[in-house]
Amino acid sequence: MNKYIKHAFGIIIFLLSAFLSAALADSIPQPKYVKAKVLEVETFENEGLAESQIKEISQDIVLKILSGKFKNKVIFVEHMASSMMGGEIILKPGDKVILYVDENPSPAESPDGSPLFHVADYARDVPIFWLAFLYAFLLIIIGGLKGFKSLISLLITIALIFLILFPFTLWGFNPLLVSIFIAGTVSLIVFRIIGGKSAKSLSAAIGTILGVAIAGILAFAVGKMMHLTGMSTEESRILLYSMNLKIDYQGLLFGSILLGALGAVMDIGMSIASAVDEVRKVHPDANFQNLFNAGMNVGRDVMGTMSNTLILAYTGSALPLLLLLVANQVALSKLLNLEMIASEVVRALAGSIGLVLCIPITALVSAYMYSKERKEV
Repeated sequence: MNKYIKHAFGIIIFLLSAFLSAALADSIPQPKYVKAKVLEVETFENEGLAESQIKEISQDIVLKILSGKFKNKVIFVEHMASSMMGGEIILKPGDKVILYVDENPSPAESPDGSPLFHVADYARDVPIFWLAFLYAFLLIIIGGLKGFKSLISLLITIALIFLILFPFTLWGFNPLLVSIFIAGTVSLIVFRIIGGKSAKSLSAAIGTILGVAIAGILAFAVGKMMHLTGMSTEESRILLYSMNLKIDYQGLLFGSILLGALGAVMDIGMSIASAVDEVRKVHPDANFQNLFNAGMNVGRDVMGTMSNTLILAYTGSALPLLLLLVANQVALSKLLNLEMIASEVVRALAGSIGLVLCIPITALVSAYMYSKERKEV
């Protein structure tokens, strides 16, 4: 009976999330984009001001629209990019691009009222799909059934993020609480799928949840002490000022710290639980102390590399910002007190502390469960 109740509860949560996602999508105006292929290009260069060395590049482009209600329509677009700004979109025949469609232009922009098209960016979806397919293929070929289960768990994680985390956060729920729910749910589901119903999966899930919870609590406490607002990034400011979304940005920061550490903590939790499980299989008479020591030994071996993984991941994401600050010779005393830097430091250190504490927690829980099984037998 409990099994059916759990399934029913899961279905209700899924349907509620899907409904809220659809309602949210309807409530926010959606810009219209279509894919197009470049047929002809004529390029013009203007050197601009000699002292500033700014090169203006404009292009007259003929494109064929490949999607949407304007599909197969051939259009002409004037496109301009400046080398000063970087990230120019210099097109050539055969390129595929994403066009922004303005179906209600002003009379000054379009006297006859016809829609206007603007080049938004290169079309990059096809390479992304191929890369994702390659990843899934290798996961199944190399991992076999375990790889297939890993793929399923990954899809469930993505679904939880898109169907619960995003819509509930945008609807005004506390992002930190939503992130805690996501972290706990992902841990339980993923470990159950990969490891089945076993002491190994349960101990790994407990170690992961407690490790991530400690990271979140620590980040919250330190963030409050440091007066972190969550408004240090351009994206947060756009959400607040341009879209006028009423979100707890401080909670969003702490929630991102929690979720950012989840993958690494899950990895180390399962590694330790698996190690204790293998020791128990080889030495069925191993006592609590032997099993705990085995888990701790494995944890110490992987602790250094996994901590480096978190630190390097956060450093890599903030690398352009760090280079900008170093190039401008910002003083260390100022650097450490910038909110954008302090947020990244808290993110990396809190996640690493949660990862380190996951080791003894998982080893302790695993050793207790397996030693208890031995006594019961």
